[in-house]
Amino acid sequence: MDGSFVPRNNIEEAILLLMILLRKVTLNRIEWDPSILVSGDLMILANQLEELLPGTIHRKERFYALALCYYGAGKNVEALDLLRKLLSNREDPRHVPSLLMDSKICCENFSVTKDPGVSFARMALENLDGKCNQLENMANFLLGVTLSAYSKLAISDAERAKRQSEALHTLETACKLSRMEDPVVLYHLSLEYAEQRKLDAALHYAKCIVKLEVGSNVKGWLLLSRVLSAQKRFLDAESIINAALDQTGKWDQGDLLRTKAKLQIAQGQLKSAIETYTQLLAVLQVHSKSFGSRNKLFKDKRDQIRNLEVEVWHDLAYVYISLSQWRDAEACLSKSRAIKLYSSTRCYAIG
Repeated sequence: MDGSFVPRNNIEEAILLLMILLRKVTLNRIEWDPSILVSGDLMILANQLEELLPGTIHRKERFYALALCYYGAGKNVEALDLLRKLLSNREDPRHVPSLLMDSKICCENFSVTKDPGVSFARMALENLDGKCNQLENMANFLLGVTLSAYSKLAISDAERAKRQSEALHTLETACKLSRMEDPVVLYHLSLEYAEQRKLDAALHYAKCIVKLEVGSNVKGWLLLSRVLSAQKRFLDAESIINAALDQTGKWDQGDLLRTKAKLQIAQGQLKSAIETYTQLLAVLQVHSKSFGSRNKLFKDKRDQIRNLEVEVWHDLAYVYISLSQWRDAEACLSKSRAIKLYSSTRCYAIG
């Protein structure tokens, strides 16, 4: 037809076909098919879901899909609002996926929500009642993580110990249900043991993570080295970091190098620590140049790099202070100020 759009490549043709199908769905000419909604931007996908006519998909399915979109786009408060609507008495208060997701968001945003999500994880377990091992594993895992966060709010030592004990029990249950094959569960179990100063058990599970992931995840290496550091085994911890650095690309070496510098400081090797921090700053400079000219998609990564760079300048300033190299310390703090104007850590160091 005159004025019609002619696709220039396969991607444009695919998008056009999906848009035609979506138009037919909204006009009730064909049945709803969730595979039609394909998008690389979750907020665009959310807008497409919101534009569907009432009755095209079930309200419960719409609320849950929208919550997933908002959560994926980093809009956690909006996602929680949708989940609470879905879990209200008017909708479906026993919807297990929503209960699990609500618990997950609460735990990850504990400082904002002020609710660790324990009750939602418990309700999910009650409603599952052994019907699905995978969901039961996830519910136990989330209950363990939320109880760990909840224990930090306890006023009495007895209450804190009770919550910590229950957190360990549920995390161990999740670990058994996953047959020791879920690195995320193993990570939080090791972390919980470490926080409770049960370092031998923490070390065992940290080693399991590195073995299971074949050293592909920086978080596993870092946890293992930090547990060794807590046992005052600084040389072993540093050798773990060196092994991780050998297997990791430069893009992922920031936290590894910072941990290595801290281990060198703990051993009194201040000059070696300065060299490691210098190496880390060079890596961060490359990162900043790579992301500096990119669009808003990389804003979070850019902010993360800037925050790490500020912390590194502060670390380096304290090393120079311990060596009584005052001018070098002041230079580091001025570098920090150029990146981030306000910082309580910098004010303390200057004082």
